[in-house]
This record gives sequence, C-alpha cells and structure tokens, in this order.
Amino acid sequence: MKHTFVVVLWTLSFWSIAQPNRIYRLWELENAVKDSVYSLDLRREKLYAIPSIVYELPNLTVLNLAKNKLELIGDSLTMLTNLTRLDLSNNKMKAIPYAVYQLSNLTHLSLGLNQIDRVPDEIGYLTKLEVLNLYDNAIQYFSPNLKALPNLHSLDIQGVMYGHEMHGKLVQDFKHCKLLIDPPCSCMD
Repeated sequence: MKHTFVVVLWTLSFWSIAQPNRIYRLWELENAVKDSVYSLDLRREKLYAIPSIVYELPNLTVLNLAKNKLELIGDSLTMLTNLTRLDLSNNKMKAIPYAVYQLSNLTHLSLGLNQIDRVPDEIGYLTKLEVLNLYDNAIQYFSPNLKALPNLHSLDIQGVMYGHEMHGKLVQDFKHCKLLIDPPCSCMD
C-alpha cells in the first residue's frame, strides 16, 4: 500500500511538470499548475471577455481566442509577455486591440474575420512578427510601418476587395514576403 501511494504521488508530480506541447482548455485551468500552461485553446467558448484566470499563466506562449464574441480587449493582455502566437480571428473587433502592440514577442497574429478597417502605426512595435492574418476584414488603411517589419514573411489579406491602384501598391509594398491577396476588383476603382 505504501508503494502504491508513492507511485501515485510520483505520477501526480510527473504530470504537473511543464508539458510545453500540451494544449489546455478552459475547464482544465482550475486544476492546472499555472506555470505549466504554455498553450491555451479557448476557441468557441462564447466569450465576451478573456477570463481573468488566463492572466495567471506566466509561461503562456500560445493563446487561441478564435470564434468567440470578443469586441474589446483590455490592457490586462499585456501581462502575457511570453505570448508568441495569438489568434483573435472570427470575433467582433472593429480595431486591433492596443494591448496587442505591447506583446513584443509575438511572431504570429491572426485577426481574420473581424471588422477591422485599419492597421495603425503601432503595428511597428511588433518587430518579431513573422505571420499576420487579416483576411476577411474591411481594411482600407495600412500603416507604412507594416511593410517595414523586419521579420514579416507572410501577410494574408484575402477576402478584402481592392481596386487596381491599391492592389498594385500592396503587391509592390509586400514583395519581400508571401502576400495572400485576391485579384483586384474593377468595382473598387
């Protein structure tokens, strides 16, 4: 009996050791060792706000908040300083949340299927950004700081209609990276 107890304790301690490849769900966070959560999937949770428990995860590097009902995100997001991947696609955002620009370690940012109409100058703060997905938004303004991002190698703006002039400018500005864009539409000229 004594050995069984030791094995159970060892097993519990083994599973509480950091598992960087494990993806947690919201219902698992209450019993999780907060330091061991690196990846969190909160897709399809019908969230109107990010649960406060998320900000208690100091080692979180991947956060998926896709397919929720998020409109605004507060400054608390800046507490997640280790985030490298953030998915906010398919929500109800009309602008890129300002707190996102403070996440200096982001390499992948997905904001597709929202209602975003501009990419402001603050995008230039994300110097490690490699992949930016803005598909199916209504973006009419791109800051020049976007094309100056040193590590950007993929930009997805499919599903956004541009006239020939704007289309040509985008193709020219982003020839240094993989640009996913639909053909120009004469109806926009």
